[in-house]
Amino acid sequence: MPTQHVQIDGVSFRSVFPAQRIVGAAAAGLRPPRVCVALVLLALWMTGGALWDLATTPNVSPRGIAFGTLEPATLDEARRIMEAAALGVVPDAEVAGANPAELTALISSSIDASSDAEARDRAEAAVRAIAAVRPRGAFESWAFALRARLLALVGDAVTLEWSALPERVGALVWDLPREAIAISWGFACYLVLLFTLGMASIGVVLARMNALDLSEAPAPTLAQARAWGAAVRPSAVGAILVPLLGMGACIAVAALPALLGLVPVVGLVGALFFGASLLLGILAIVIGASVTVALPFVIPAVACDAADAVEAPQRALASVLSRPIHAVLHLALGLVAVVLAVAATDVVVSCGFDAAVSAWTVVDDGQAIRSVGRMVPFEPWRDSAAVGLGTIDAAQAWLLGFWRTIASALIGAAALSTIIAACTRAWLFQRQASEGQHPADILERP
Repeated sequence: MPTQHVQIDGVSFRSVFPAQRIVGAAAAGLRPPRVCVALVLLALWMTGGALWDLATTPNVSPRGIAFGTLEPATLDEARRIMEAAALGVVPDAEVAGANPAELTALISSSIDASSDAEARDRAEAAVRAIAAVRPRGAFESWAFALRARLLALVGDAVTLEWSALPERVGALVWDLPREAIAISWGFACYLVLLFTLGMASIGVVLARMNALDLSEAPAPTLAQARAWGAAVRPSAVGAILVPLLGMGACIAVAALPALLGLVPVVGLVGALFFGASLLLGILAIVIGASVTVALPFVIPAVACDAADAVEAPQRALASVLSRPIHAVLHLALGLVAVVLAVAATDVVVSCGFDAAVSAWTVVDDGQAIRSVGRMVPFEPWRDSAAVGLGTIDAAQAWLLGFWRTIASALIGAAALSTIIAACTRAWLFQRQASEGQHPADILERP
């Protein structure tokens, strides 16, 4: 048989190897329109979390959410310490029943321009004492732990401390949800509700925007996009809640035989049905594990495939089980994209903020700018304990702190946008690996 020669003019590595396009989510997620959309989603979540903290009594340990909630006796002791700290600065003040913010404001109001250095030091020590023992709100603690652990993960990856990465990932993926449940089931359910509403209303739009990058067809019109969003929103809500409700239903049904145990003698019948409870418990764990594995692909399945509430988690899980190694590889590449995007954004924003502060202090090195402090890459910022600011300085410090909050929110929005972009691209190439479809052919048009 004669030898056949094939001439290759070039190889499109972007089509042959998906790694480049998945890691490219780092650039796609940092596009200004998508960061702005992610910023709206982040603001929605933060507002919802602040409402929870306003409606509930702070009871989380000041050492962090990992240390759980404080006992009533510990809360009373913390309240006495805070009141004593305030009375040490303002002896004649009425502090009974005042919250930490009111005590801090009371101490600050007692210091003015005429106060000597000793009085200022005493007031600042009192403010630090209050901050050290103040019980935290549930969402405040949870959000701070999320920021701190994500930045620690990115920092270890950038500094090549790779041995610590599995522990960092576990602290984010496993420990953080478990700690939210330890605070209260109500708080954990509220977090799920916030996540579901945000992803169904805005997150699915971000996933769609990233999916269109890999489509060869023209982008839809605004009217088509609105109609598509209204059509898939119920599916996005159900795709997240249906598996969780199924897991909860299994646990609830598994507990029914225990009700018979409350009745003498009849409890023996309930014990006979413990095997059914065992099976339902195993089923609940299987559903929970399946949800955990397939969760990064559920929203992209709705956004790209127009799958309904039941089909989306099934399709995501089936794709993962058919090509598990590909799924791990695609998610690992997505994690690389997230690390790159967050590291770049955090360094640029932190250094930019410090440059602005340095330029400001050259002209005005007053208490207002010094109270704001600096931003350190890969570390979450904390509120300052400055006291004794005048009315103008206090207003100026508040405005400067507001812009520092915006700078910190930009880092969070970049991380959120890149996570959604990475999950979307990983899902499209996971479908290509499991079913042989090109990403441009998977995308359902509105």
